[in-house]
Amino acid sequence: MNHRHRLRVSALAVVVAIGSAVVTPAVSRPAVADVSTISANGSIPFKDPTTRMPLGPESLATRFGSVQTPAPGVTYRKYTQGYASSSWTIALHLPPNRTDLVTRSSALADGYVTDLRGAGYLEATKVTYDPPLPADLQYRPPADLTTFYGVHLGTFGDTASAETRLAEVKRAGITGIVEHEAFREQVSTGPWEVRALVVEPDAAVTIGAAHGPELRGADTVRAIARHADALAAVNASEFDIDSPNNPDFNGFDGDPMGIYVQNNNLLSEAVNGRTALLLNGANGPLRITELTSSSTVKAPDGAQWQLDGFHRKPGKIAHCGGVGGDLRPPSTPGGTPGDLPDAGQPWRYETCTDPDEIVVFRPEWGPETPVGPAGSVDVVVDGNWVAKQVRSPAGGPIPAGGRVLQGIGAGAQWLRDHTVLNRAFQPGTQILDPQGQRVTSPTFNAVSGGPALVRGGEVWINAGANGYRSRDGYHTSLFLDRHPRTLAGITAAGQLLLVVIDGRRPGVSVGVTMPEAAAVMKWLGAVDAMMLGIGGDSTLVINDVLYNRPTDYWGHEPVTERRVGNAIVLRAK
Repeated sequence: MNHRHRLRVSALAVVVAIGSAVVTPAVSRPAVADVSTISANGSIPFKDPTTRMPLGPESLATRFGSVQTPAPGVTYRKYTQGYASSSWTIALHLPPNRTDLVTRSSALADGYVTDLRGAGYLEATKVTYDPPLPADLQYRPPADLTTFYGVHLGTFGDTASAETRLAEVKRAGITGIVEHEAFREQVSTGPWEVRALVVEPDAAVTIGAAHGPELRGADTVRAIARHADALAAVNASEFDIDSPNNPDFNGFDGDPMGIYVQNNNLLSEAVNGRTALLLNGANGPLRITELTSSSTVKAPDGAQWQLDGFHRKPGKIAHCGGVGGDLRPPSTPGGTPGDLPDAGQPWRYETCTDPDEIVVFRPEWGPETPVGPAGSVDVVVDGNWVAKQVRSPAGGPIPAGGRVLQGIGAGAQWLRDHTVLNRAFQPGTQILDPQGQRVTSPTFNAVSGGPALVRGGEVWINAGANGYRSRDGYHTSLFLDRHPRTLAGITAAGQLLLVVIDGRRPGVSVGVTMPEAAAVMKWLGAVDAMMLGIGGDSTLVINDVLYNRPTDYWGHEPVTERRVGNAIVLRAK
């Protein structure tokens, strides 16, 4: 991989502290009186919208909860709307492969319905989904491929009845899953519960990013808030979740997926091109944009290596979008140039690989580095990046104030060839926006998310740039499915909106699709907005009290506080 050795870092590069904390250049309104005034910084305090929430039929009215004030300049608001009217159904797997629940072939769905009815299943029906398209045109499929079709078998008032019927039809070779109709139906009456934490520009809090005691291990949002001494918190980045749905789990469930910067220390590299929430960056206190990161290390003899990552087990790059010659999965369909991402572009639910990597570990990770394979190498450096120890195979203590460079394959050999004990490496990192401008500052924090939901005050969902892709460039679940969502937005007045929408709870809150989430953020006044976490991650904690209902699965289940990788936290000034 000779291209790694030809890299040069410009003297004007923005250098983030990967080795030290020092940065070198590196519906009715509520029945209350309107007493809003101009705040000290000249902005207008947040007000509830005057129109109904844009969810469900227009006949539904929004109910506004009372406003709470956890801290001066911070308000909590709850909006509810709709009622439970949907029931359960059996979504059938479609022929010929019996794996897909939706198809772009209307004829296939029609034919299956005909066959089922001919066999006596008169309740079989075809359903149509026509979701909006993503905003980034390079990933739009042809116009005739935007509609999806499914086949449902009956409606049921509860899951038990649906499961009983599914067991019966399975004996005839018909397979499917039990779904709540609100999960994918085009129009729903809900209900919905939307919770918003609003932070004014002059609020008596600082906004930051935090994780638990060790970055390698996930923690609940409540535990992260306690560890950070925060008065409020919401879940932030997606992470390498330990789940049957994540077959490439790397063994450390605290690992954030995408960029994570805390107090100007890069703790997780970007999934290049994904949307991120920036706090106290070079361009202002709040910003939502797409980021790329690139890091290098120069050995005492002048040789350079493009660092592959931070705080993750070398060799696997979840969601792709890495650097340095990563490989796409062998199962990747071919496609035409530009139709599918290469390994350097985000690609959700896929894992790219690289047998030749160097990954950096700081003490925030935990007490020791992961155990490496045969031939792997750890180079232990102090706070000034002076090499103190070489060990092989990799795996061992991370010294307080120090760092460890862990290499595999050609990366391990490079460390063997170029490490000189008691001599210093020179690290450097650039974190850039789409215009190629630096975004870091001494107090910079950032968390990855995506896609964007609102940009310039209009709904704008850049699904492709955030890795929601399929063979034809369109990821069905992005638009079709309702889930709990955690969202972030910025208003024209500079307020930060941290919004949690509960889901998967029939009769309480069914969740939202991506376009519905975007519409809600625009309704709340966001001129820029994005998604953070999704599903059971979605959690809001204020003053050590859980304010929402985190839910892993559809149906009636106990509230479950899922462990997550990191959080956005509000600390009292």
